[in-house]
Amino acid sequence: METRKKSLVKQKQPKNILSTLTSEKNHFNKYLLLIFFTGAVVLSLELLASRILTPFFGVSLYIWTSILSITLIFLAIGYQFGGWLTSKINSELYEDVFIFIPFLSSFFILISSIIYPILFPHLIGINLLIGSFIGSLVLLSVPLVLMSALNPILISIIKSKNDDSSDSKSGYVFFISTLGSVFGVIFTALFIIPNFTNFNSFILNALFLIGINLLMYFLIGYSFFKKLKKKFIFLNILLFGILILILVNKENYLSYFTKSTDLNDNKYLILYEKPSFYGNLKVIGYKPKNSEKETHYILYQNGFTQNTVAKNGDSLNTYIHVLNNLSMSSEIGNALVLGFGAGALPNYLENKKYNVDVVEIDPLTLDIAREYFNYKKKKSNIFFEDARTFVKNCKKKYELVVIDLFFGDGVPEHLTTKEFYKDVKKCMFEDGILLNNTVVDLDKVETLDFVLSTFKSEFKNIYYFFDKELVEKTGANITNLYVLSTDKKNIKDLKIDYSQIPQTLKRRVSSTLKNMKKYENEDYSRNVIIDEMNNYSHLFAKSMSSFRKLISTSIPSRILIN
Repeated sequence: METRKKSLVKQKQPKNILSTLTSEKNHFNKYLLLIFFTGAVVLSLELLASRILTPFFGVSLYIWTSILSITLIFLAIGYQFGGWLTSKINSELYEDVFIFIPFLSSFFILISSIIYPILFPHLIGINLLIGSFIGSLVLLSVPLVLMSALNPILISIIKSKNDDSSDSKSGYVFFISTLGSVFGVIFTALFIIPNFTNFNSFILNALFLIGINLLMYFLIGYSFFKKLKKKFIFLNILLFGILILILVNKENYLSYFTKSTDLNDNKYLILYEKPSFYGNLKVIGYKPKNSEKETHYILYQNGFTQNTVAKNGDSLNTYIHVLNNLSMSSEIGNALVLGFGAGALPNYLENKKYNVDVVEIDPLTLDIAREYFNYKKKKSNIFFEDARTFVKNCKKKYELVVIDLFFGDGVPEHLTTKEFYKDVKKCMFEDGILLNNTVVDLDKVETLDFVLSTFKSEFKNIYYFFDKELVEKTGANITNLYVLSTDKKNIKDLKIDYSQIPQTLKRRVSSTLKNMKKYENEDYSRNVIIDEMNNYSHLFAKSMSSFRKLISTSIPSRILIN
């Protein structure tokens, strides 16, 4: 009889974990909310870390390998750490530890934000793969370990409240955490990145963690916890104040610990800074050593030069004048420019009486070009969309198409394939001219082979140019490569128009255009980059890392900090 009573009592015990954990003095739903938002912060930090690392280390395949590896390694360590921690402490302290970890995570996010502007400029000098791993460690390791530990700790809290609960509740905890991560990615991409710099965004994540943690703490009631009590409120408010102080004094902090002068003591003044979906944009006023005035302006995107223009409106980029001179191979008519930069090339083509259409993915660049780079829109049509989409649906034919598309360190890989050039060709008249500004590693013959063979797969005649004199003089084999592709039997004799080229660039432009080579049929290797097996990133991964190292060491560290 007694055994039967015990059985009945057991049957009356709640089998639904939610009913058990939402009873008095249990706060399962509140803990799940905290799990959701810490999951959001984890992925937000990962996304922001990639953007912080880009100006220093680039966006090559190796860099993403380091970010993803570090993320997964420390998430795994965090899961193990959380399980280990609950095995070492009394179950009465589980909830104290659970609510304390977001505060601790905020503290280490603050430490990461303080350290990386000081440390990262010194990492450029070492191997970029190792540097990016160290950078990822600094930004992500401790916060990721701590916040991923919350999942096994909450599972332990559930088990301590109801020993009969099934392991399916652990799946529910990870389900909520993963949903939070999805929210974190979307919110960061659509709201945080377009509106805040990366430094500010890291600090804002820490502030958010403290805010949501304090909210949970007040909703639960500080008397519920065994050890924390009111002192926890004081610690959170103190850290919140420090974070606000850092946020308000960001410019002073960064100016003190980073450099605004290059190796030759030329000064770089930040005149404009704006984050966008496509990278952090900076307009820099360049003031030569011992000069009181700025001589020209530079547009940077993620630490990579997009355009340099003198105060009088002359472009100071060699590639602009090379492309401008190569355009004389084409008949005057309709011109399509893929990649706006700061508007220098569209301006030159308009002055030659071309009817110019421009495709640019980032609308911010137009306002910047007007305000700082003397761009004056006349009859040009500007379309803000991806170049691949535009050429696939273009409505008219062009005598001239210019591809000048760079993001991060190189050309976006979906704009390097046979299929893309096939769509471009459909937008051209039969005897049209295609000009392309890209990069090549002359130490790796296969990079030149793949690039030129891909053009050759769609066009009959391929001519290519690079600054041979500069390569021989500096020994830097990663250089701009200019490709002229056409089905014309013969192109016009190339005559250099020196009248629009600044004196300082004449030798570079001349050296490039006089080094004209034709890619012959017997050179065609059929090593073609295609959509289905796009190996562009793999081909250029090491080259782009070396190229980024070369660039980053010549730019003041303050310009690289976003």
